[in-house]
Amino acid sequence: MPDTTKTPEEVAKENDLLPKLIQHLDRHLIFPLLQFVADQEEEPAPETTKAKYELLKKTNMTDYVATLYCELEGVNEPPKEFATKRQEVLDKLETYAQESEKITDLLGREDVVTSLRSDKVANLEFLKKEHDVRYSTCKVVDFANGE
Repeated sequence: MPDTTKTPEEVAKENDLLPKLIQHLDRHLIFPLLQFVADQEEEPAPETTKAKYELLKKTNMTDYVATLYCELEGVNEPPKEFATKRQEVLDKLETYAQESEKITDLLGREDVVTSLRSDKVANLEFLKKEHDVRYSTCKVVDFANGE
């Protein structure tokens, strides 16, 4: 009679729920799971690296994606497109910082923050009346943080 006893690692691999979970999760939740899997491996599996690359290639994490690309392709330097995208991301970040400077400064003031309420409409009215902040200014901050 053959020995059918399996190691805990074999059982865990057979019952891996990660592929089923990933389909239903946002990339912000998937990435830490992939990183956990990579950390469990003695040598990073190309499949895990490829999964992280595919997950993040459309994000603004250009330096990290470039590193993953180099790892996958076995090259020391990423293509120029990564440097171009990096500069675009930095330019966009600078634009957002300039456009949101007024509201960011206001939200850094304790007297303004203590005057805010849990009501979004009342907050917008307060900021408009007391500090000449328009809805479009608040929208820039929302957009910059949510993209």
